[in-house]
This record gives sequence, C-alpha cells and structure tokens, in this order.
Amino acid sequence: MSISKWEAIARGEKAIERPKGEMAVTLFHGRTGLTLRYLGKVIARVPASATGKQISPYVAAALGVTLPPVGSVATAIVSSGVMFRVFSIATLDLKNEEARILLDYLLSEAREMREYESLEVE
Repeated sequence: MSISKWEAIARGEKAIERPKGEMAVTLFHGRTGLTLRYLGKVIARVPASATGKQISPYVAAALGVTLPPVGSVATAIVSSGVMFRVFSIATLDLKNEEARILLDYLLSEAREMREYESLEVE
C-alpha cells in the first residue's frame, strides 16, 4: 500500500526531529512522481501532477543532485537541516508568486548548508 504525500512528509519531519549531520537519502523518479527515502522508508513524495513536475527539479537541486530520469535513482548524503528545506520545497505551490520567492531562499540556504564544513576544534 502506498503512503500519501502528507503522511510521507509527517514521517520525514519525525526523521529530522533530532538534528543529524548526515542522512543518506535516495531520490527515485518514477512515472507517478518523486519518492524520497531514508533508511528504506518514504519520507517525501512529489506527485507527477503539473505542479509536482514543476517542483521536482528543485527538490533534487536542494539535495545537491540532478533530477534522475524516470525509472532511475539518485543518492545524496545531507544534513537534517538540508532535509528540512527539501520538505519545505516539496510542499510549495509555485502558482503563488510568494512561493517562488521562498523557493529561491530555500534553495540558497540548502546550497550553503551543503557547502559548509565546520573547522576542527583543537
């Protein structure tokens, strides 16, 4: 039985309740949309609707990967902070102008978080 988009997001939010420096996630691009998994469980879904197809490349970009072709998988290792931005992006409705502004901000934050490396304390 499949899990709904909102059930997946709720499961994803539970997965990031405690901050994690590294989360190995897989992004599957199927004919019904995108499925994001962590530890084998679905934590986000983006349907293959018109809105979903519009937002899908941005979900992949936030993870730091390119959108895989239909039937393929991409993997990423990101922090729980990046995952929070991914969940936020996955729920945006780009028909609203404000959502486009928020999308740019969330993508910028996700990119900065992926590029950040802490210095070792001596």
